[in-house]
Amino acid sequence: MIYCMSDIRGDFAKYTKMLSKLHLKGTDTLYVLGNVIDGSEGSMKLLFDMMMRENVFPVIGEHEYAALKCLSWLAKHSDETDLSAMDPDTMQKMLDWTALGGQQTIAEFRELTDEQREMIVDYLSDFSLYEEVEAEGTEYVLVHAGIGDFSPDKDMDEYDIHDLITTSPDYSKKYFPDKVLVTGHTPTRRIYEELYPLNGKTADGEPSRYDKAYIDNGHIAVNCGVDIGGRLCAVRLGDLAEFYVE
Repeated sequence: MIYCMSDIRGDFAKYTKMLSKLHLKGTDTLYVLGNVIDGSEGSMKLLFDMMMRENVFPVIGEHEYAALKCLSWLAKHSDETDLSAMDPDTMQKMLDWTALGGQQTIAEFRELTDEQREMIVDYLSDFSLYEEVEAEGTEYVLVHAGIGDFSPDKDMDEYDIHDLITTSPDYSKKYFPDKVLVTGHTPTRRIYEELYPLNGKTADGEPSRYDKAYIDNGHIAVNCGVDIGGRLCAVRLGDLAEFYVE
């Protein structure tokens, strides 16, 4: 069986509950479509757990991309407490990442040994840009956000990383005639509220009734808003079974 989830955002408890719910076996495959880190206090535990599982494959999201150069610098300067030694480019990337919510991840990273820090940096460096898989006769393209500057004549290798980690797709548009695009990044409540505005109204502060997978028109979207009061979602490719952890 092949499963997809995304945007765990450091919530190690929800992640482990989901693995239990899926009864993930060694013969199964789980693709995690980016934004594993930043948010709850479990980013490092999540990464260590994922890297030890041979059947879990991560795809890079904008949070991992933002973190990578910063954590590489911190790993090489483990004794530095004064970040003024950073070069301007790395300093700007650090500011950009902390604006995304990287402070908690940095704090967890600083608690690691030098060897563990190197393991984390090496693992993040190995996150793929995209994956293409087949399940029960259907082909799927797996990316974090979408496909910016899309052209049906382009090969996936021709896209820039920013096309795949920051640009949300148009969910009213079918991108491939014979493949399904699987994405995270955009919370599904926003997809539903945009496509079905008359049904998408909820009271302020109330969890959206649309924190569920969006499956339609050649799309599967699996970010059900862990970091905004939603749920962790996984979808099994092939039969499109849906799984949720509150």
